[in-house]
Amino acid sequence: MTLAETLKQYLEANQESKRGLSLRSGLGEKVVSDILRIPGLRPRATTLTALSRTTGIDLFQCLDHPPVYYADLIARFDAEGEKRKATRVRWLTRVAKWVPEITIVCRRDVIEFLRDHRAAEFNLTKGSYATYSSEAIEIVNSSAMRNRKRGSRDLTGTHAEILAAISAKECDLREWQVGVARPFLVFLHDQQILVPEVTTDTLAAYYAERMETSSKSEEKCRQHVIEVAKFLKDARRIELLQPFGFCPVETPFEKYAGKYGVADEVVSEVMMEFDRDVAPWAIGEVSRTGQPLAAFIQELDKCETSVSVKKALLKKRRAENAARPGQKPVEDTWSDDDLLAQNGFLTDKQKWSARTLKTRRGYIASLAKSMVATLDIVPESLEELLDPDFLHAAADGIRDANVGEFSSSYLGSVLKCARKIAKEFQCRSKKDLKRIKKLIKIHDRKRRGIAPRNKAKLREFDDQRIQRTIDLGDVIITDVNAEIDRRRVAHRKKHGVLPSRVDVIDAELGRNIMAAIAHEILLRNAPRSDNLINARLDWISWRGEVARITVPALHVKMRGPDDDDLTLFLNGRQSKLLRSYLDTVRAKCLVSGDDRNPYLFPAQVRKEKAGQPYKTVLKRVTRILNDKVGSRINPHLYRHLIGWIWLKQSIDNLPKVQRMLGHASLPTTIDYYAELDPSLVFDAWNEHLNNKSSTGKVRAA
Repeated sequence: MTLAETLKQYLEANQESKRGLSLRSGLGEKVVSDILRIPGLRPRATTLTALSRTTGIDLFQCLDHPPVYYADLIARFDAEGEKRKATRVRWLTRVAKWVPEITIVCRRDVIEFLRDHRAAEFNLTKGSYATYSSEAIEIVNSSAMRNRKRGSRDLTGTHAEILAAISAKECDLREWQVGVARPFLVFLHDQQILVPEVTTDTLAAYYAERMETSSKSEEKCRQHVIEVAKFLKDARRIELLQPFGFCPVETPFEKYAGKYGVADEVVSEVMMEFDRDVAPWAIGEVSRTGQPLAAFIQELDKCETSVSVKKALLKKRRAENAARPGQKPVEDTWSDDDLLAQNGFLTDKQKWSARTLKTRRGYIASLAKSMVATLDIVPESLEELLDPDFLHAAADGIRDANVGEFSSSYLGSVLKCARKIAKEFQCRSKKDLKRIKKLIKIHDRKRRGIAPRNKAKLREFDDQRIQRTIDLGDVIITDVNAEIDRRRVAHRKKHGVLPSRVDVIDAELGRNIMAAIAHEILLRNAPRSDNLINARLDWISWRGEVARITVPALHVKMRGPDDDDLTLFLNGRQSKLLRSYLDTVRAKCLVSGDDRNPYLFPAQVRKEKAGQPYKTVLKRVTRILNDKVGSRINPHLYRHLIGWIWLKQSIDNLPKVQRMLGHASLPTTIDYYAELDPSLVFDAWNEHLNNKSSTGKVRAA
């Protein structure tokens, strides 16, 4: 039987859905559906391995050819004297951490791996990495896969006429559509399919062909087929192309509906209720019964008008009594917050910020979509969605859809949001709240410190990567200077005049300079992202040639008006770079009409209003870090990276790391870093053993 037939028989025998089998195998929820729906689609080896493990069936037996292992390639190349090819396969399996004896050769896996990594990760130059990559892909191509080498010049007959017509200036197609059409016409020509005969199955077969022959990623192949469908639709309306019989064709892919396979329209009724009722309550505009805050205050003022004079006199007399010697100060036993809470309003401390509202809205959408995907029941209201029985089933769906290498606290956050709405907005019964609390206890992964995924990222930083990270600011500036020199020389060749260095600097180079400065500040001070992004010009002070940035305490997490300000220090070299940036470069980075921007790093895109910070400056820093160092981290993890670098030098630096990161106590720092690297403890123990050893060196042979 074919692979599709085998899977279909398994699903029927076990009464399991395609989505359920995909998720149970740890794959995307559309994987099994694509295999059954798209004719000729050859799944990657990792997909077949996962499905074989889940079903208990060796699905590789369904393929036309037995699988080839990397060990087979190495043995073959060694026997044939192809040392370079054998060396390249060994390099690939080593850097990808694939065991040659048990890893099946898969072209898609090789392409995805080489695309997702950078030369710096393997201590290679970009040129060497490009050579290694192309040779590895060529070896895998020649091992088992066919390779489409024909091009549009090989077209004849009607297909050649179509290519000539769409390439003509008179044709009203965009250039990218002509580029998309070329390989598709080659496919039609090879398959002897005329344009009027193209169907969804034709596009499915073309997608399968691209997956086996193209060097593009799976996502790119899918997008290419979608663009082909767009070309067919547009070509039908062009008069010059009407004789060829173009007609619109649906793609073989279902419309994207997220990881739950449920479109937004399906749960729109519940989300409209959230936006209409919950959102205004959450931001403090109305009570949970829908009473506007302004109307409540107006009614309160009317009730208090008659007693306001007496209340004022009462407060005055109490204050006078409290001022007498030996009297205790007057303590308020009632506040506006108490009154607001009593009438169903959220107080200032309880209100949701715009960011929190957006996040929690996403949580509710996930619950609703998961309920549809798991139970095939569309929730009609929030009351129904947050019922403990439905909530339990929806939670199971979210858990299955978020299966990954690392445990996630996402489900716990979703359930906590559900409990908050159920308790404070819906005022559900104690029995319901107790059941929801139990559900949270089951699914919430309580974790202190750094998440496992981020710990794995930090562990990637060996001594070489740490050194590259420390040198990153200088590397960025070196690249900027090289580009400035190149532009000056190019301008002199064209115009005969050598411009000044400042004249050739534009906003793009300015953004790289901003990234270098941001990196240096992060490296030296490890501030939180917001404190760096929102740094203002008036926070900068100078002591001679040395600069410092003083962040007011009110802008620092966990600090109040009575706490010390946060001071970000720069050394002499960094201060010199900052001075040069402020004097000559920053003005070139300002968006038109934003001359009065108060931020150190001004916004680079004018969206709503002037005077905004460059909010993605740290994303640029981490993108450059990935390119130069070879590790992809998020901006917040940068802060932990600095503490990690210092701790790798010595575990005795723990109190210093605590002070630098601004943790309230040493246990907080320990929670973050204690489990990060056991070698921090064992290295010291091994050194102790080495010092105590009296046997000397031992030779094994």
